[in-house]
Amino acid sequence: MKDKQKIILAGDLGASKTLLALYSIAGNEPQQIRVQRFLNDRHNSLIELINIFLAGEQELPFAGCFGVAGPICGNMVKMTNLDWLINGEEIKQKYGLDHVFLINDLIAAAMGAIRQPQEKLHTINPGKADQRGNIAILAPGTGLGEAFLIKDKDRLLPVASEGGHAGFSPHNREQLELLSFLLEKDNHVSVEKVCSGMGIANLFSFFATRMAVEQELQIQLDQSADKTRIIITTAMETLAASNHDHICIRIMDTFTDILAAESANLALKTLSTGGLFIGGGLPPRILPFLDGDKFMSIFARGVYQQLLADIPVHIVLDTQVPLLGAALYGAERACTNIQHP
Repeated sequence: MKDKQKIILAGDLGASKTLLALYSIAGNEPQQIRVQRFLNDRHNSLIELINIFLAGEQELPFAGCFGVAGPICGNMVKMTNLDWLINGEEIKQKYGLDHVFLINDLIAAAMGAIRQPQEKLHTINPGKADQRGNIAILAPGTGLGEAFLIKDKDRLLPVASEGGHAGFSPHNREQLELLSFLLEKDNHVSVEKVCSGMGIANLFSFFATRMAVEQELQIQLDQSADKTRIIITTAMETLAASNHDHICIRIMDTFTDILAAESANLALKTLSTGGLFIGGGLPPRILPFLDGDKFMSIFARGVYQQLLADIPVHIVLDTQVPLLGAALYGAERACTNIQHP
């Protein structure tokens, strides 16, 4: 068995799935020992998942760090899109850990993204990175997460955000009509509701009032609990067949337009001249829709068009990046005197 002091338990908790992993932190960079994926709707709590993951484990962790989709308060979090309450102190005591850190999932994603080699990124805009500038990340998955890193001398200080729940701001007439459509059902339309997995389903509802829906597609959607997967798969197939008038193509084009506009909003609000990363589970699945020229035509507009045009924009291809980020965050704070916020 390895020295207990060399192992950290890292987690990435989203609305639909959780990844747990053990990392060795003996060297300069955490090295993954093993990882396991869980579907959250089959379990009742993070404690249950950890019990399963560590059952019979010989390489015991001395600390844990979990990136969680939700606002952290007092090392506790009520998840935003999942009915789980997570208590870091409870986990620490139950498993005899020296430290447990709960952090926003986008903090974990940001910490991992900045360590990615170029071959694990899809670059939309190479830009001109300001080495002293802040760095931002947003991640459309089941929901929409946002965070940023503030440059302070030689350190990058992570800052959580719930920007995905800020109001959706349309940037053309069709999107104004989309907002009006969604306001008929909800008195607050956040950007998450049009720029995430749940957002894609909402976009379908809107466009279905304007365009024909093939009977076969409607049957698939009616029979599936995962409408987003059906829409994306159909969009990719129709794009390959050059059927650009298909409803699913219109949905994904609108989704990527909104993603570009929200990326610019985040970049301006955080002045992320050091770069912007797009993570989450959706972007790597829809790369053909994320054309660099089209994306940048929406991203780089307005008074600060040139500033935005100089910001490097990258898509993170490795969906396990938040796990690495959680391990990095936990290792840094567990092995130094840096106080956990």
